[in-house]
Order: sequence, then C-alpha cells, then structure tokens
Amino acid sequence: MRVLLVCLASLLVCLKTADSHSLPQKDYETDSSKHYITNPLNDTSGNNSSSVPDTTTFIVRYVTTVDKKEYKGIYAHKNGKVKKILEGGRAVSVWPSKSRAYLAHKDGIYVYDSETEKLEKYGNLSDSIIGIVKENRTDDLYILTEDHVVYKVIEEGTKKIKVNEAEHAEQIALDWDDNLYYIGANNQPYVVASDGAKKIEGLPAYSTSAVISRAPIKIEHGAWFMSGQQPYVIYPNATSEPFVFSDQEKLEYEKRNRDLQVIFLQMRNQTEK
Repeated sequence: MRVLLVCLASLLVCLKTADSHSLPQKDYETDSSKHYITNPLNDTSGNNSSSVPDTTTFIVRYVTTVDKKEYKGIYAHKNGKVKKILEGGRAVSVWPSKSRAYLAHKDGIYVYDSETEKLEKYGNLSDSIIGIVKENRTDDLYILTEDHVVYKVIEEGTKKIKVNEAEHAEQIALDWDDNLYYIGANNQPYVVASDGAKKIEGLPAYSTSAVISRAPIKIEHGAWFMSGQQPYVIYPNATSEPFVFSDQEKLEYEKRNRDLQVIFLQMRNQTEK
C-alpha cells in the first residue's frame, strides 16, 4: 500500500510534480493558509515557509490499494504540531481572506476555524463528497460528489444546484474570477461556460496523470493544470499555454518542499505510533 498526503487547494500543482527544471518528485501535496492562501511562488514578504508561526497547513491522508482510495482523515499542522481534525476527511478548500477551511466528508461539509481550532458541521447537506472549492468573491461553494456529480452550494450550505454542464467529473477547480473547471474523461480539462462545457484546447491528447486547481496568486486569470510533469495555465476561453518556472521560483519551490518534508515526517511518525 502507498500512503499519499494530499491537500486540495490552490497550490496543489506546485507540489504535485516536477517542471522543466526537473524538480524532485514528492508523494504528497499540500497547501498553507494564514487567513489567506499562502503561495510559495509569490510571497513578497519572503516568509514562504510552512514554519511561519500561526500558519496552518492542511493535509488529507489516504491509502490506495488497486486504484481504490481509503480516506484516513484531514490533519492540521500549526506551530510545529500536527493533529487530526476530521476522521475520514476527503478534501479541503481554504477561504483566502478568513481563518476558515471547508472540509469534504462522506456525510457532507464541515468548516474548521484555524484560529479557534474548532470544527463544525456546515449546512445540512449529507452528500458523500470527494471534492470541494470555494468561490473567491462570495460565500458559495462547489462540491463534487462520489458519483461524479457537481453541485453549487448556496445559502450557507442548505441548498444545492446541480451543474448539468459538468458531466462525469473527476476533479473540480475555480480560478480567481470564479470560473469553474473540471477534469472529465481521459484526464481532459473543461471549462463551464454560459453555453455549456468547453474542452480546453492546446493540451496533450492523452495524459497518464492530471491535476487541476486554482492557479497561484501571481497568475491573475485562468486555472492551473498538470498533465503528467508539465504545468499549464488554462483559460476561461478554453485555451491554454505551458508554464515554465523561473530560477527564483525553482529555489522557492525547493525550500518549500524541504519545509513540507519536515511536516510530512512529523505526521508520519505521529500516525505510526
């Protein structure tokens, strides 16, 4: 069995795989927030480390056996300590301007406050959810259920509206303008437009692996898509272009990975006790 650590939020791709600089592979992905989404590639303060005080790093842990996932839970790392905050948790979406994170579970949505460290059920939905993303401009969410249906969640988690355009979705993501993207059949990404879903053009016809997420903050428009080891920016007009990391971004990436490796080892040691 292979243990994977995953946090599904906007920096997913930065830690998923290597780019043109042939960066080292990791068997986990993560995202940090301190009342906002911390971007290790664009933190002008220079404090892009997960060790910054009061920064919370969320980790979703699962075990895979024969392409089947067994979710072990969501953990929070803060001030050098790791604790499980939701048994069986499946995905995380951080609210950029608040201290809240929305957590997906087999019985609905939970909300976690990283300041008070309190977890509460959000709304009254009971869907089995495997993906969750929050809009940047509103309190609304999008969820992906275990049967691969996408819904928009409104009215503080008490009402859902099916997104009929997103068919057979495997992953979902929003860009900073709140355009909705999803990965469908054959690891191909689509954008949901007013006149239906449109397949993103300019990408490889086949990919052994694919990851979609909200783009790093430095990219103002478009979402982030990984096809194998190559990152792309995909746009709401259904076009795309490859993304190449600069030398400075490479250095920041490597520093970020060293910090995350410390968290990974700490959590592994704790969970194996």
